[in-house]
Amino acid sequence: MHFRRAFQAQSFLSRSRPGAALAAVAASLLLAACGGGGGDKTDWETAFQVIGHKNFQQDDPNDGSTPQAYTLATPYGNVGTDGTKLYVADTANNRVLVWTSIPNANGGAANLVIGQSDFTTKTSGTALGKLSTPNTVSIGNGGQLVIADTGNNRVLIWNTAPTTQAAIDAGPDAVVGDGGASPTAHTLNGPTSAIIVNNKLIVCDTGNNRVLIWNTIPTTKSGTTDANLVLGQTNFTSNGDDDDAKSMYQPSSVWSDGAQLLVADTQNYRVLYWRTFPQVSGTAALNVVGQTDFSRSTHSTSSSTFQSPTGVTSDGAQFWVADSGSNRVLKFSAMPTVNGMSASLVYGQDNQNYTASAANDDDQNGKTDNTDDDQKNGAATEHTLNGPTGVYVESGVLYITDRGNSRVEMYSP
Repeated sequence: MHFRRAFQAQSFLSRSRPGAALAAVAASLLLAACGGGGGDKTDWETAFQVIGHKNFQQDDPNDGSTPQAYTLATPYGNVGTDGTKLYVADTANNRVLVWTSIPNANGGAANLVIGQSDFTTKTSGTALGKLSTPNTVSIGNGGQLVIADTGNNRVLIWNTAPTTQAAIDAGPDAVVGDGGASPTAHTLNGPTSAIIVNNKLIVCDTGNNRVLIWNTIPTTKSGTTDANLVLGQTNFTSNGDDDDAKSMYQPSSVWSDGAQLLVADTQNYRVLYWRTFPQVSGTAALNVVGQTDFSRSTHSTSSSTFQSPTGVTSDGAQFWVADSGSNRVLKFSAMPTVNGMSASLVYGQDNQNYTASAANDDDQNGKTDNTDDDQKNGAATEHTLNGPTGVYVESGVLYITDRGNSRVEMYSP
């Protein structure tokens, strides 16, 4: 039975390895977190660094001005990093910012930009040198760069993640998605997440309510290379939504290590889990997180439920979910073995309160700070989140894409 949703969620449009010094900063600030904020904050998880602003209190897109080499405007989806380089989809600025080495101070400026000719423009475009509301960025385990160019209904692939302007200007080596209006084995409709693992390309084709899998990485720029498998649909030409174990409704994030597979099935308010990587189209998920069973799509804020799961990541043994609708990220200390498992840690809300859901609520009174009915001076802090849409773990750092605060925060995982 398909329970209808009670509200319309936000539109799917709306990663040098950290050195010893960076790790030391993270550890010291994590200890300092015991005293932060108001109320009982003994379990607050505290970010140790912010990207997109010079400090943790700023929250305006582009710091209230024009884009700069360090600013972000409502970034969406997981970052891409291999522990050395960092790529962030700066969604509203229609660009991807590139740090050739991960910044070690708040508001560090990017070295390069993809999608724009400079750091101060933000126009979208359809040419291969332009982007339109890009979402997730990822680095494949073979060193490839993958960008979900959401507004252009395509995925761009560089065989080697570019670290020079010349490599960026040369453009991507392959393009997936040719802009066709109807679903086929190669068309895409608002893809929000794309990764390469063990030479496979996996794409969340969000608007078509499915995940597409290419068993080998496409090599042409035509966008017409057909996928080999589809999940969430029974065939390549259907795109209906449902909530059983073989269906999806606007999935927006995917993670895999080549053996396991996790999909954030956003509008069904759940995360789907395959313990063994699917080998045929339409393979049913083994377990579900966020619901007590399949064929259910209720939503709430608790240790075992979501309001709007939009990002997912894992280290292969545990996993994290960006629950945008509850303004938090949940950590699960093991991979799913049963349906409806509970989280072990929360970021963005007091760790003792799994029912808290207000954005930027540092005093945990149930209201967003710095509003008419809350007299607290200030909104964003190093503790709080506002509509996080991405989460990624690499080299001992948890990167949370905090969309509503126009920033990426770095935490200890």
